[in-house]
Amino acid sequence: MNRKWKRMYFQLFLTLVFTFLVSYYISGLLKDLTKVPRPCVGLAGCPEGYSFPSRHTLIAFAITTAFFLETKNRILSSLFAVASVFIGALRVVTFVHTPTDVIAGAIIGITIGILVQRFYLFLRFYYTESK
Repeated sequence: MNRKWKRMYFQLFLTLVFTFLVSYYISGLLKDLTKVPRPCVGLAGCPEGYSFPSRHTLIAFAITTAFFLETKNRILSSLFAVASVFIGALRVVTFVHTPTDVIAGAIIGITIGILVQRFYLFLRFYYTESK
């Protein structure tokens, strides 16, 4: 593997890790601000914590969006998108989240994916211009 490919994969890795970290933090912040109880409260096996927005869905859609914008690979991005929708659907089917939680998580995740990827793109451009 030549140097260009290594650099490209490293930049993709950094973008996805940064997207994950920002998504995780923002979803936790939103959960603490809204404090919406889960629909499964009182049932056996109900996770602790708040419901809105769905952290799993938010992170999945954020990473999918950042991956698509970074690579433009339609096949892998489509697979990631199908997996993200599947994750959201499973969260509703298992009564851990309401459809509103999942839809909001998807919208917020897409927004975070766009913003983080654009910010990281700006940093890369700024860094290469300042040399």
